[in-house]
Amino acid sequence: MAHGANNVYENGRNLVERRSDTHGPLRKLYQSAAKLMGRGELEGNLAYGAVDVGTSFYGLGRLVLKPDAWRLFRYVRADYVRVYSRTSARGLVFEAISNGVTLKSMRDEFDKNAR
Repeated sequence: MAHGANNVYENGRNLVERRSDTHGPLRKLYQSAAKLMGRGELEGNLAYGAVDVGTSFYGLGRLVLKPDAWRLFRYVRADYVRVYSRTSARGLVFEAISNGVTLKSMRDEFDKNAR
């Protein structure tokens, strides 16, 4: 939830102020943690992006109960399905685009700082 709220904050502020360099409180926390470990802002931003994409993949791949699941004593494996199988095509496309933008921004930042 924290990553989602931070993303809404950063993207909303970027849209309102017509900029692209807003850093929310959670990203700043990642940057501070990286500095405490002897690294820089780049590593904090890359860690933030990796966790952001990782939680997205986890969310799509986790098991949830089928709508028609029932149990006598406990649910069995057949009562569960992966989230992506219940997600609409539009939702999956939106998720793929969001993850692509995050990965591209991570790559751009890495390339910018590698020079």
